[in-house]
Amino acid sequence: MKVLVADTIHEKGIEILRSEGFEVDVEEVSPRELLERIGEYDALIVRSRTKVTAEVIERGVNLKVIGRAGVGVDNIDVKSATERGIKVVNAPVASTNSVAELTIGHMIAMMRWIPEATQSMKSGKWEKKRFMGRELQGKVLGLVGSGRIGTEVAKRAQAFGMRTIAYDPYLPKEIAERNNIQLLDSLE
Repeated sequence: MKVLVADTIHEKGIEILRSEGFEVDVEEVSPRELLERIGEYDALIVRSRTKVTAEVIERGVNLKVIGRAGVGVDNIDVKSATERGIKVVNAPVASTNSVAELTIGHMIAMMRWIPEATQSMKSGKWEKKRFMGRELQGKVLGLVGSGRIGTEVAKRAQAFGMRTIAYDPYLPKEIAERNNIQLLDSLE
């Protein structure tokens, strides 16, 4: 099986594909080059840079699978692929931890006035009293939606001593309870 990796992915991923016997070409191609060459490949792996349009799919006469090395598939014409019997797969948990950690980082930065204090210091000031920080401990974190990322944010917030509440009509009560998330019936 011949695979085109059209966007940068970790070298370990390339090694795994090759160790499984796949012939792998790693090349960031332009949209025009992709159209010209896609017919040679059985599989295509992309990130968010490459747009897999209906025309690309039509020209991919040997394509059996399109892999998205990431969460969303908004850069892939899933309808066209499905109509042609081409499987579209992604990595739905790829960035869950990263996004949850970034969210907590932003919360800390906000509570501690880090961007504002940094800017103040860069302008030669030391305004200690102006940027008095607040703690996360004892605060309530409200989540609108508590899927994979929301649940991971809740776990990290709880480690800081925060109480977590969420509105999510799709989250089963037992999962919320297992993760110490108090479910709300509405946003009001």
